[in-house]
Amino acid sequence: MDDIKNLKVNLDSHILKSKRVVIVPHLGIDFDAIASGLGLELIASKLKKPSVILVDDPVLKMDQGVKKIIDDNRHFIIDYKEYLQTKDEEDYFILTDVNKRNLIALKEELLKEKVLVIDHHNVGTDTLEAEYKYINQKMSSASEIITKLLCLYRIKITPQMATYLLTGIYLDTNRLTKNASSSTFNTVSKLLEKGAEIHRVNELFTEDFYSDRKVQELISLTNMLNINFALASAKEDVEYTKEELAKAADYLLKYRVDASFAIGNIGENTVSVSARSKGTINVGEIMQQLDGGGNVHSAAARLQATTVHDVTEKLMRVLVPKYYNENVL
Repeated sequence: MDDIKNLKVNLDSHILKSKRVVIVPHLGIDFDAIASGLGLELIASKLKKPSVILVDDPVLKMDQGVKKIIDDNRHFIIDYKEYLQTKDEEDYFILTDVNKRNLIALKEELLKEKVLVIDHHNVGTDTLEAEYKYINQKMSSASEIITKLLCLYRIKITPQMATYLLTGIYLDTNRLTKNASSSTFNTVSKLLEKGAEIHRVNELFTEDFYSDRKVQELISLTNMLNINFALASAKEDVEYTKEELAKAADYLLKYRVDASFAIGNIGENTVSVSARSKGTINVGEIMQQLDGGGNVHSAAARLQATTVHDVTEKLMRVLVPKYYNENVL
């Protein structure tokens, strides 16, 4: 809790000195990123500073539940073009659920003396320089961190906000089945006390029929490498969302493997890898070698100007021989 208190002190100091707070989640925005971003908007409001959340993902590539949350909070949302039209030298940037430069829309605009990072993924060579970083891999999600902050600020958490934050935690813990500590369950309990609605969380997670078919088709292409890994490589001509790849990787953990990977095109000559682990293999370290990141249980990478085949080959070069031959029967 002392670390959270130190984070609060830094937020107070930097937000109060700013003219506006620009909240920056990762590309391929998901439930955890948008929920934590909206929580940070409440903190900025508490400190009487205006804030915006920068979302720069095409709507058609966005999970429908995430799109619903964004649509319900559109007055806080801007895209990269809108930011460029309104940017101010006194803007202060808070990154949430991300710490790497290649995973955000802003690149050259960020100066280290005007950036604060809040994340639960591991650091890597592409981690941003920042004035202050709170990166805690023991936390299940950015939503868990922000919930603790909101309580520390004594900000009223509405049932709607509690539902958003619970959805973020559910996403990053695969509905509390992985990477969930006693702290996570205490946070979930607190959100339920604040009025978070489980049925509403389930509605936000409701699968689109055609999206689910794509996920199942990707799963059908899985190669069980050995007793350690399941690897699903998509067809080159099929485009996925980041969430669809994550769902495929999550699903593959139901089998007798230690880790799973789902690889597919996500548009604009970009390939994404979603990685999941039961905890015996650190997929965050594996994804770091693809210029991505994450933690032991959940990680991802996003690679430009490449193909699914080439990324699959690159991943195999990482897995073999360091991991592939371990524990073979």
